Amino acid sequence: MKPLSAKREFSDRQALALLLLFIPAAAILFFFLAPPATGDGRLDSLLNAVIPRFFISIFLLVLVLEIFPSCLSCKRISFKNLIWCTPPLLVALVNFPFSALILGTAQVTRAELIGLFLLKCLLIGLSEELLFRGIIFYTLSDYFKRKGFSCFLPVLLSSVIFALFHFINLFDGAGILAVLQQAGYSFLIGAMLAVVLKKTNNLAACVFLHALFDLGGFFVSDLGTGDPQDLTFWILTAAVGIVCTVHITATLVKMIKKEKTHR
Repeated sequence: MKPLSAKREFSDRQALALLLLFIPAAAILFFFLAPPATGDGRLDSLLNAVIPRFFISIFLLVLVLEIFPSCLSCKRISFKNLIWCTPPLLVALVNFPFSALILGTAQVTRAELIGLFLLKCLLIGLSEELLFRGIIFYTLSDYFKRKGFSCFLPVLLSSVIFALFHFINLFDGAGILAVLQQAGYSFLIGAMLAVVLKKTNNLAACVFLHALFDLGGFFVSDLGTGDPQDLTFWILTAAVGIVCTVHITATLVKMIKKEKTHR
């Protein structure tokens, strides 16, 4: 009788998983057929970002739990690795328009939408990390691990896929130059987050850094007016970006050397 009950338990779990996959998939389809329209442009923009990503996150979370459970095995980050994460954290922090807000070249005009805005950033970080640093990176790592290349190629390929994904913004009317710029820094951020995941074995750290980076990047465009990217912003971005690039590259080189010694 045990094999039968085990089989039934497995079938019930699979049925529940399929149901949990179907509900968000149906909700996403319904959303695109009938998106919300309140007449408030800023509110509609945030709702159109939050609602589909909420259901996409549920869909991906169920998928990961069923097929890629190892993606969610977040290990506790040691103090040493926490210190190691300082440059990636600074990259996320300097993306916030501190200087523009202080000098008044950018202003917050819709503070009442801050809660919805924070939810948007969290859901972007969660959904994209589940997909790109979770499913895609872990799949690539598992594949290339058998060939003895579990470091460089998964980082490179997952970052390329993450960059190419942003070309979807062309269908939303974004200009080609803006999309190329976004794809370029998305490749760098993707590589940084892939190495963070490889170093810490903690997907939650990637979600946090991604959400924090987007919080700064979308803060003025979603909640205010003005130019958030002044000279101070670009100087800080360039300085921290160079430091983090050297930091991440050095870590990846060490990982590759260690991998070669264990072949």
